[in-house]
Amino acid sequence: MTGILRADLDVGLLTNVRMGAEIATGLAVLTGRRLSMPFEQAISPAPRSSISESKQGRPATLLDLLELPVEIVHTDEWALHAGERTDAVNWEPVGAAVCVLDPDADLDNPQLLDFANGRTRFVTPPVSDMAVVEMQGRLLSFYSYFFYGRPEALRQLHAVLRGVRPRRPYVALGARIASGLSLFNAIHLRRSDLTIGIPAYGKVTPEDLAANLGSILPADELLVICSEVDGRDELFDPIRQRFPQLAFANDLILNDHGNEFFSLPRHEDNALGLVTQELASRAVGFVGTIGSTFTAIIQRNRLLRDPNQRFLFTADFTPDGPTYHHGEFLDIADGAYSWNRINYAMSPDVLAWFREWPEAT
Repeated sequence: MTGILRADLDVGLLTNVRMGAEIATGLAVLTGRRLSMPFEQAISPAPRSSISESKQGRPATLLDLLELPVEIVHTDEWALHAGERTDAVNWEPVGAAVCVLDPDADLDNPQLLDFANGRTRFVTPPVSDMAVVEMQGRLLSFYSYFFYGRPEALRQLHAVLRGVRPRRPYVALGARIASGLSLFNAIHLRRSDLTIGIPAYGKVTPEDLAANLGSILPADELLVICSEVDGRDELFDPIRQRFPQLAFANDLILNDHGNEFFSLPRHEDNALGLVTQELASRAVGFVGTIGSTFTAIIQRNRLLRDPNQRFLFTADFTPDGPTYHHGEFLDIADGAYSWNRINYAMSPDVLAWFREWPEAT
């Protein structure tokens, strides 16, 4: 019988859970194992729900919302393997590690060192003769920043990982809503970025955000705001002054298309987030929040549709160092990879989840 690779669900919301599932799927494929996760476990709810409790229905699990392109071990079968010999592997924090596909790779190769971006821990897909390989801890990283290999091997792996994708009903609803809007632009804005006490965040005001958006997006076109905040919040007043045609993703999904949304197999906050990402992925222009994995999935979706898509952000919430201009972090240094050239002034392990990268294609 084929061996099993076991991994936990991430403790975050759907996007973080998806990232961990992508890494686990990659490791399962690379080691020729079936994938086991606590598929029966519900994904954490949003801390501030946009949906009344009476309408949320049953909490969503990973397999309720996402397809996985790998043979999986369901919960009832996993229970039969409780006494199997297990090889425990712990790479935490996984963002500080580089998974090198070729076990014979030259670790002094300049391109590999550029990829590592200051990371010094190199691992390879776990090889074991035990029935179960258990990946311990969080697997929180974008695959674009984690797996390193020859170009053809990476292309094949990335093609498989693109199979970790939303189930069709959620994609279809997001696409229908986008089609009904015709041409529109979208932004993702987190209120917490403007209210919590992080010094770098405190330098950015709602007025700054509105000014930045005004330099990036046409003011006479419909702007759809994706946010956990009620559209009446004063946070959006400066944006309203610049963009008279304004709509909120939550209103479009929960009100204008409420019957369709609440007819989905799951219709809680993670399902809402999934439909929102599909909607924003189809905008003409999109500007996201740096440091948000939610934004990152939208930007990846758009990149996979159009490799020329630019990664645009509402503001620079990062420590001093990179050059932010008209929504974009510009290349200011040398290196084989975009993270080398942008040169964020932060620990390399943080960049594993801080944003998605053009290398995701």
